[in-house]
Order: sequence, then C-alpha cells, then structure tokens
Amino acid sequence: MSYDFEKLRHEEWPVLDTMTFLDAACVSFAPQRTVRAVKAFADMTATQEEANSSAHHIAMDSLRNKAYVEAAKLLNADPEEIALVESTSHGLNIAAQGIELHDGDNIITTNLEFIQVALPWCVMRKEKNIDIRVCKTKDNRFTVKDFEALADEHTRIIVMSTLEWCNGWLSDMTEIGDFCKKHGIFLVVDAVQQMGVTKIDTKKTHYDVLVAGGHKWLNSPYGTGVLYVNKESLPKIKQSYAGYLNTTVPEGGWGAYWENPAAPSVHDWTFPETARKYEIGGTANYTGAIALGESLELVNEIGIENIQEYVWELGEYCMDQIESIGGTVITHRDPGHRGGIIIARLYQDLDIDRRILKDLHARRIFIAQRFTDYVGGFRISCQYFNNHKDIDVMIDAMKQIIALIGKEPDYKG
Repeated sequence: MSYDFEKLRHEEWPVLDTMTFLDAACVSFAPQRTVRAVKAFADMTATQEEANSSAHHIAMDSLRNKAYVEAAKLLNADPEEIALVESTSHGLNIAAQGIELHDGDNIITTNLEFIQVALPWCVMRKEKNIDIRVCKTKDNRFTVKDFEALADEHTRIIVMSTLEWCNGWLSDMTEIGDFCKKHGIFLVVDAVQQMGVTKIDTKKTHYDVLVAGGHKWLNSPYGTGVLYVNKESLPKIKQSYAGYLNTTVPEGGWGAYWENPAAPSVHDWTFPETARKYEIGGTANYTGAIALGESLELVNEIGIENIQEYVWELGEYCMDQIESIGGTVITHRDPGHRGGIIIARLYQDLDIDRRILKDLHARRIFIAQRFTDYVGGFRISCQYFNNHKDIDVMIDAMKQIIALIGKEPDYKG
C-alpha cells in the first residue's frame, strides 16, 4: 500500500487510542484538520477583519467553496453538477419534490433500503395514485435484470442505495444507470454508505441524482452533505426552494446590490442552471460546509483508489477472522460488490447476538446491529482509519464472550 494509513490515523484521529471504533457506517469522527478548520471559523464569527459586515458575510459564504471543488473532484463531476445539502434525507426530498409524477406512474426501490430512501415517495401516495414496486431477490443482491423485470412504460424512477446498509451489497450501478438512461427512467441514489470508500465516477456511470451525507464515511459529522445532479437532468427536475443566493448574482455582486437605492423587492428573478438552484439559498450551515470541504480534501489527498484497496483488504481480513471463530459472513466477498460494511451473525438466537453487542459496547468496542426485512446482523465498518489490530481486538473479545456463553456459534442463515 502506497499510503501510510497508520501515520494518518495517529495524526488525525487520536480518539481511536481510547476505544476500538468500527462504526463509521453510523456516524464517524472528524479528523483533526477538520476540527481545526471549524475552530478557526468559530473564531472568525467572533471578529470582523473585513471592511464591513456585508463583506464579512460574503467572506463566510465563500468558505463553502472548497466543499464544491473537492466533491466535484471526488465524483469526477462538473462544478455545476454539485450542490450542498443538509443531509442525505434533504437531498432525497429534493429529488422527490423535483421529479414530477402523475397518477398511474410507478417507482422501483429495494426491500433492503434504509427507511429514508423510499420515505418521501411513500408519503406522496397519500396525494397521488402512484405505485411503489419493491425489488426483492433470493440472495439479497440486486442486478439490472431484477429491475428490468419490474419496470414498465409507467416506471419513472428507480431509487436505491448504491451500497446497502444491512448487507453491504454494492450494486453494479453502471449497468443499472445505462438501463435507466436507455428507458428514460430517473436514477436517484443514496450513496452515503459508498462515497469516500470506493470510487464513484459520474462520467462513467449515469446517475440523475446522487446524494450522500457527510457524517459517515466522509468523516464530517456537521450536518452537510453532497448533492450531485446530472447536468442533462437539471432542466427536468424542478427546484424546491427559491433563495436569493441561488439567483443570478447581480452586477457588482451582492454588496453593491444591497447598497443600490433602486434595488427591487419584486422582480423576475432568474436562476443559473446549476445544481445549486436546489439549495435553500439563504444563510447557510457554514460550519458544516467548511468541515465537509476539509474532509473531502483529505479523501482526495489520500486518493480514492488507495482507500478502496485498503478498505477491501481490511474487509477481507475481517471476514476471515469472523469465520475463524465460527461466525457466518452475510456480506458478499467479491470486492467489486462491497465497500467498508461487513455484516455477520454468530447465533441463531438473536437475543444472544444482542447480548454480545451490549458486552462489546461495555468493553468500548463499537460495532452496530442493523436489519431490514430480516436481512442483517452485526455491522462492522472497515474505514481507512481502521487497522488489523481493531479487528483482532473485536475478535478476541467475541471469543471471550463465546466462552462465557458456553455454546459455539450456530447461525447458518
């Protein structure tokens, strides 16, 4: 591996010396460079080095720019395709409100989604006669053929996670994207469990809308995420909000506009055809955007290919160790179809697995337990700040707990 992940861990995440943390898929820790940037901004809010308050406001807003640049770089997207949102939930709601549906239309999702993925469309059924079709497979893995079998001439949207939160399956989004583009179906994806872990190339793979909150694998738990909207889809998706900062910047900039005695309150405002038209367009979460920019820059500095290789290798080691103590790995082993999430079970009796989880937490070993539609188990997050020792500590603790239980693991799926 060409990158020194141990050195990075020591410099950026001292908190990891106090625990065994394998739960980035829930909410992660900010690196120290991000913390420093947030502290610097907090100091900025207590002073004013600019010429006046208006300039101070504009200067704060400009600090968001790094997040746009780094997100575009990570996704191989054009600058006009990137917006900042509060969260994955925020971005999915923008898609739901922006893509027009009529009575008789249908959308397709999967049975393994986190509740938020289909939620906006579930609520929409109260007002519109739309059908939500659920893709479910025998092996809990999804391919383009599974979606083809459910789609028809009334299918308007496929909305899904790129990587499923409860079994770690990473779908072949290129095949699914090609299918959607060919048939005029909007592809809306939740990439919160993938972005920052494995490579996403929006030039290679077609997405209409992609959204990812920053608080998980991007290590930026400050309430800001990335929204990507394909530039070809921008005219087809209406904006949900109308904020002044989304309008065409007036001549001379906002500072000059505010001081213009002829400035109108009612006007035929225009909006540039960029993804930023979907933002709220008012005073923003500057702290979140600044933090996200720093964390995204770190991912790009390391290189997503380096992260991907490291996370895949660590996940392979994790699965081997789980099986060595009699556990059952639920996550598919093909590295091309997984990211950092490893799902496993030990006991058929779920109460025993719950006891193990509680005991691990008491030992300050942090993993999670997640299920959807009876699929799931222990969720172990293999992030690029983790190492083999983290896995070993978890496995040693599991061995001790198994010995106390006095019964060998018996989960068979």
